[in-house]
Amino acid sequence: MAIKLNPAKAQFVVDLLKSNSNRFTPAQLLKATGNERRARSALSHARMAGIVLEAVRDSGRTVTAYVANGAVPALPAGTAKASRAASVKATKTARVAAKPKTKEIAPTKALKDAGLKATKRVAKVKAAPVKSDEEVAAIKAKNLETMREVSQRVAKLEDRLTPEQRAIREEFYAEEESIARMEEQAALRANAPAFLFKESYSE
Repeated sequence: MAIKLNPAKAQFVVDLLKSNSNRFTPAQLLKATGNERRARSALSHARMAGIVLEAVRDSGRTVTAYVANGAVPALPAGTAKASRAASVKATKTARVAAKPKTKEIAPTKALKDAGLKATKRVAKVKAAPVKSDEEVAAIKAKNLETMREVSQRVAKLEDRLTPEQRAIREEFYAEEESIARMEEQAALRANAPAFLFKESYSE
């Protein structure tokens, strides 16, 4: 796939050549572009645009400068500026999209007159109302009355039981107590040291 000319990248080299009498150093190009990858890309697109750059090297074959050989051709009018504007616009759009949206509140007339801007309102959490001693006493009295009513209902049910039903109920209660004792003993055995249950023999 052929690489297309990007005038915005070539413009870095054009600007450096114009401001430094058709000559610039690798450090100047690196500072203008921001990193080495962009610097190499700027050189590549500048050559694609028809700019003939001659690399000046020292004895160690390290490039110390770039010199334009011949006239610097003009880039397509407005293309470089349009590319830079599009890049800046895309960056701003990305930043706006990443920023969380907040609900705008229309300023009131008083704020407008004072020259102030409206701020976002934050809902406050209402605290639970503090009850007075009289209210607490009334709640306790009501609960006590409810317990008394329940006790009276249970007593009435007790009076309606036949002797056979009472015997069955007592047997059921006794069975429940027996099961509870067995479960308690099993829990004690599970948690007790093993040596307590070993039999000892003496002659």
